[in-house]
Amino acid sequence: MAVQRLFLVACVTWMGCMANVIAQDDLDCTRYRAAGLPCPAKPAALSSRVPDAALSAGRLQVLPRLVKPVAPAPAASAARDASGAPLATPPTLRALSAVVPAASPTVITLVPPPAPIITKSTTALQVMPLALPSGSGLTPMAVSAFASPPSSLTVTDNREPGQVIVYWPSFEDSQAALAALVRDRHIQPVSSSRLEHLGGVIAVFQLTTQTEAAEFRDQLVRDYPGLAVDFNTRYRPFQQAKPRIYLPLKIDLPQTNYPIAALTGIRIGMIDGPVSSIAALAGTTIFRKDFLATTETPASSEHATSIATLIAGQDRAAGFLGVAPQASLYSAEIMRSVGQTDMTSSSALIRALDWLLSEKVHVINLSLGGPGDAVMAKAFVRLAEMAVVTVAAAGNGGPGALAAYPAAYAGVIAVTATDALDNAYHLANRGAYITLAAPGVDLWVPDAATGHYVSGTSFAAAVVTAASAWLLAHMPQLHARSLPKQLCRTAKDLGQKGVDPVFGCGLIQIGAALQDDRS
Repeated sequence: MAVQRLFLVACVTWMGCMANVIAQDDLDCTRYRAAGLPCPAKPAALSSRVPDAALSAGRLQVLPRLVKPVAPAPAASAARDASGAPLATPPTLRALSAVVPAASPTVITLVPPPAPIITKSTTALQVMPLALPSGSGLTPMAVSAFASPPSSLTVTDNREPGQVIVYWPSFEDSQAALAALVRDRHIQPVSSSRLEHLGGVIAVFQLTTQTEAAEFRDQLVRDYPGLAVDFNTRYRPFQQAKPRIYLPLKIDLPQTNYPIAALTGIRIGMIDGPVSSIAALAGTTIFRKDFLATTETPASSEHATSIATLIAGQDRAAGFLGVAPQASLYSAEIMRSVGQTDMTSSSALIRALDWLLSEKVHVINLSLGGPGDAVMAKAFVRLAEMAVVTVAAAGNGGPGALAAYPAAYAGVIAVTATDALDNAYHLANRGAYITLAAPGVDLWVPDAATGHYVSGTSFAAAVVTAASAWLLAHMPQLHARSLPKQLCRTAKDLGQKGVDPVFGCGLIQIGAALQDDRS
């Protein structure tokens, strides 16, 4: 048959290695010649089958005659090799925690002496430095026998050390080529699989060094220009070993010039739902007060826990550090669950504000919002007269939404959200009441399991709340009423030049705001 155009098939590292294999078939010089290979001489002394004596003392000898492979067993029967012995159970693919059985490949196996060869995950390669045919131009390779690549192999992390993979588009071509490799090069693969659905056969060869692997690959490419042959490449899942954490770089979070220990004396109040006791908050000092009636169901803890973690949490294994990790948190838990919605009331919010003032907090985070009312307006007038910084989320109603309260009250820092590219959050409110922007789209936060991504102006507000703690810790002379101006003076201008209804005065830059005080 004509040799088909070959294509490259990579053998994924999860594929288990089957036993050393040599395909067998009736001697057919027509097929050898069609494949561009010399036809071996037919020895008169041998029967129609390869005798057990073909294997001697554990070393592979040239198999001068081929026999037809055993036809695959019916679906209801167990697969068997050429000697009639059952094939070993196919290997399993392991990806992270999932274990998926691999599809059972058709495996070509050696006729063993005198007992069947047992398939193992790895099998020793044996290369014999026998005399090569005259005129072959090939150099004998050193004898090698090992169950796994030697530790001395040096290779890039993208290849299986010392391994070469070859693909034949047809079973018949593979039989002829494998026999020729044994005869002319005295080498056999450590694994070989017939691809029932993709078609063809793949074989993997293990060499002692990467240099030998490169020479072997280059020899095959030169001798068989149409053959698909290459190093056995490694493939990995496209998942992130660590979460994508862009927040510190976007807000110019101080690294060394401003000691983080100064945050220890800062008290941050937050009005939200219940905060869970997760590992990322284990080192954070949190004072809690529950404002719910006994008949009310607490809201989910996910939102409040994310806010607390963004402000002061730590998960160093994941590379996560809250913006103000040494600050103390005062959590007023007022959110209740009503059906599928978490909510609270003006009365609960006002009582929570009063408690936080009694605890002498320096900053209050309000990652919540609503239409506002006269009583709430009066409470915030009083709050503005006190030496406390109040930060609130601008709202997630979209560009056409009405102003959200308490963010729109005078004296409150109203925060909108941006993404990693400094684009405005598409669901964020817009308006003249927007003070400034902070990252709030696809922020990764730890949770009780591993972590998750959050988006919304609530989380941008938490960032600005923690940023305010930095300024208050390192700039004790800064009054609460002057803090918004200090943040805006060094913010990164986004959108229209100057203050605009989308980004306010721009993206918060903590380091620049701290440095500005020293200039």
